[in-house]
Amino acid sequence: MDNSNNEEKLDLTVKEQEKEPKDITTKAGRDKEKKPIIREVFDWVEIIAFSLAFVLLMFSYVARQARVDGGSMKETFHDGESIIISDLFYKPKQGDIVVFQVPNSRLTTEPIIKRVIAVGGQTVYIDFDNWKVYVYDDASLTVDQVLATIEPLDEPYIEAMRQSDYSKYSMNRGSYAYPLTVEEGKIFCMGDNRNGSTDSRSSYLGQIDERYVLGKVLFRIWPFTTRF
Repeated sequence: MDNSNNEEKLDLTVKEQEKEPKDITTKAGRDKEKKPIIREVFDWVEIIAFSLAFVLLMFSYVARQARVDGGSMKETFHDGESIIISDLFYKPKQGDIVVFQVPNSRLTTEPIIKRVIAVGGQTVYIDFDNWKVYVYDDASLTVDQVLATIEPLDEPYIEAMRQSDYSKYSMNRGSYAYPLTVEEGKIFCMGDNRNGSTDSRSSYLGQIDERYVLGKVLFRIWPFTTRF
């Protein structure tokens, strides 16, 4: 009888010991379920922090936002539109739209947006009556040679202005005689709204030193577009 009781006690002890690890395992499983949730939250916080830091660095050193002021670039850009510009590894090229700021300018010391027509070393000839602009490398060419051998720039962006009522006359001539050769390290810029733009044709602005270029326009924020 005593042996039977001892066996029952032994069996009970064994069964209780068998149950105990199962309880421990269940608790450990719950702990493991909690830890991944906390870790996931921290992972998301880390991702968001890095993303914000990246955006701040990008807009501080790679790109910046600017605002169009005025109508000199109609119909490409309009007054009040927001744009993104960048000067990272940038050197002005013909056809680019750039923002520059000229200190001590007779026109304005605020940032200006225009299109690059020619860069240093290139020569510009403008047929004001026919709204055609010629850009070429050989400054020795006569006007007759230019008209006979050089294709004018393809400028669909000025067509609306050229065809509008107030632009059925010749293009504004400005202050200089043409052909005009652009100095090295400078750019010749014009607004797309040719008769509503004070630009490199005017002595108030003239050729722009490349060092004053703040950056090239990458895209317009709204309505979004990268095609100009």
